[in-house]
Amino acid sequence: MMIEEESLKLNLCLNCRRRLLTCVCHLLKPFQTHSRFIILMHPMEFKKEKVGTGRFTHLILKNSEIIVDIGFDNNKRFQEVLNDSTYESFLLYPGDKTIDLGSDDLKNNLIKKAQFIVIDGTWPCAKKMMKLTTSLHHIPRVSFNNQRISEFEVKHQPMPGCLSTVESIHQVLLDLNRMGVESSHSVQENLMDVFRYTVKQQMNLAADPLRQGYRKKAFSAPQQRKISKKWESRLLFFKNSDE
Repeated sequence: MMIEEESLKLNLCLNCRRRLLTCVCHLLKPFQTHSRFIILMHPMEFKKEKVGTGRFTHLILKNSEIIVDIGFDNNKRFQEVLNDSTYESFLLYPGDKTIDLGSDDLKNNLIKKAQFIVIDGTWPCAKKMMKLTTSLHHIPRVSFNNQRISEFEVKHQPMPGCLSTVESIHQVLLDLNRMGVESSHSVQENLMDVFRYTVKQQMNLAADPLRQGYRKKAFSAPQQRKISKKWESRLLFFKNSDE
């Protein structure tokens, strides 16, 4: 009863942490995976009330966990996860030396169950989280050798291949299914179904003249947006000193 009263008072769904107007719980179809997904979430991302792809991704993936922090070297729960002997850890993050999930290299060298660590935050925040968390620096990195274009129409991506948290995990599952490491078949499409719903929902709310408090003006089409000059000179991704 107290939870219901708090929910009504805050106008917030206490499950997906979105406002009741934009709650997506009725769309979620949780499923189990052989691999585990650990989402390291920046506190700024945790506070977001709009799309928040990491939160609903966790609600869909039964074998997943969210840990909120900036630097994780002294985070007790993260260190427990990292040292779990049941799993073999891989970091989903770009780098000069990565395991291409488009090949079978991961499958051929996998000894235990795979555990994928995913950083959830803006690219500058993710870079800072990587820099501060030295225990991530020597974990084998995995990446995609493709130019999948993000469908995150309400957020500008600096370059092709830069994907949101939910799109990245969806791509991992597609590749793991191809390798035979996972057998989720088509159920992983719920990740993209919910994602597309939330993006469309946000665009519709922004374009609604009766909801001027949501956003000052509607979102422009991605092809109409100017590319920031900052991305041309910015070192976007964290690089280890030995790379």
